[in-house]
Amino acid sequence: FKGKVLHSADYTEAAPFIDRKVLVVGMGNTGAEIALDLAESGADPTLSVRKGVHIVPRQLFGVPIQMVGIASRPMPQGLNDRMFPIILDLALGKLEKYGLVRPKEGILKQIDAGRIPVIDVGTVAAIKAGRIKVAPDIKRFGERGATFVDGRQEDFDAVILATGYRPAYDKFLPAELRPQKSGVNARASELGLYLVGFHNPVTGLLREIGLEAMAVAADIEKRG
Repeated sequence: FKGKVLHSADYTEAAPFIDRKVLVVGMGNTGAEIALDLAESGADPTLSVRKGVHIVPRQLFGVPIQMVGIASRPMPQGLNDRMFPIILDLALGKLEKYGLVRPKEGILKQIDAGRIPVIDVGTVAAIKAGRIKVAPDIKRFGERGATFVDGRQEDFDAVILATGYRPAYDKFLPAELRPQKSGVNARASELGLYLVGFHNPVTGLLREIGLEAMAVAADIEKRG
């Protein structure tokens, strides 16, 4: 591909892409928000969605989605994973007809595996309005564009790779010390090494960071 290619980490504004056809590869939160920013700024974005994606609104019938997560937390995961698709279809509509397929794994099971849902800030409405196109996985790139797995071919002026990030701690922490869960655990307490905010909970990251920070402070005080 001979057009402009950049990773989402290098995306700062939509201005260079106005009136351009842009392929955004990947629909996590970053890809969804970049596509929306492009659409609102006068670009012509297409989202390539390789796998199924869970999408939740910021508010569910007027209640912040984090509060819904807190309220549902005591319930069995299997029950939540069966209940949420029904509720989300009522809130957002059935998105399959727009090319957005829900994964087979339930939303809470995916969160436990570190794959957080897309928090919709307007991308779904832009897709429904036709201001953001949705395409499947990419089969190959050519000099001027891409061929998708469904056989569709399209030219693009630029490609933005919203394909994820590598954690920075892998540059300075040996593998056995890299966090699986954040907060306080026996190894962290022993070393005095605390990692806060490395877990993606259904109840909202900022809330959990506050709880983890209090636990860390209490452990440090106890160590004296």
